[in-house]
Amino acid sequence: MNRLPETDSASIRRRIIELLEIGPQDARTLSQELHQSEKEIYAHLDHVARSLKVQGRRLVIEPPVCLGCGFVFRERTRPHPPGHCPRCRKTHIRRPCYAIG
Repeated sequence: MNRLPETDSASIRRRIIELLEIGPQDARTLSQELHQSEKEIYAHLDHVARSLKVQGRRLVIEPPVCLGCGFVFRERTRPHPPGHCPRCRKTHIRRPCYAIG
């Protein structure tokens, strides 16, 4: 039986879940650990959230925070970070962290 390579999307998503079970992680850390671009990690996090929902668990997203004015993006549910702050329009934003809840 042929095994799929470790870079297979399902394998990457399993590894993301394993890393999040250890503790909260940000996309940059996941990207470095899995040797994937951050953009790819965000796409995988969408799928991870759906997989966890089927298992009765959920992807918890610690909201990003504007480092310029302190605005907290509480209403944001997408894993991708915002491009700029709606209050001060600055782009210096602390990225969200992810965990399993």
